[in-house]
Amino acid sequence: MQPFSKLCSLTLKKLVVMRELDKELISVVIAVKIQGSKRILRSHEIVLPPSGVVETDLALTFSLQYPHFLKREGNKLQIMLQRRKRYKNRTILGYKTLAAGSIDMAEVMQHPTEGAGAASLQ
Repeated sequence: MQPFSKLCSLTLKKLVVMRELDKELISVVIAVKIQGSKRILRSHEIVLPPSGVVETDLALTFSLQYPHFLKREGNKLQIMLQRRKRYKNRTILGYKTLAAGSIDMAEVMQHPTEGAGAASLQ
């Protein structure tokens, strides 16, 4: 069965990190992608406070078009917390994923959650 094209709009309003991050970590980015796709959308760098606790208000909106399959597992939206890769205290090309989670888009289509919900990244 052929997939049909859907448009996904994801708005993130708050970032809360429950465990302590590396002391040298000064910024992170939030990345989203559809499972199986090579295209990744990333936010701007989010500067972290010097204390270990992170609770930051956000105003991020990601919009992406994806092929939605009716009879297959593959409709997962992946959300990742990433940092820039480093080598000997120098930033290099690429990102390292610190935490990731996924949302089943088939579930969202059946039970839309307008404006409410929390995603937990592991």
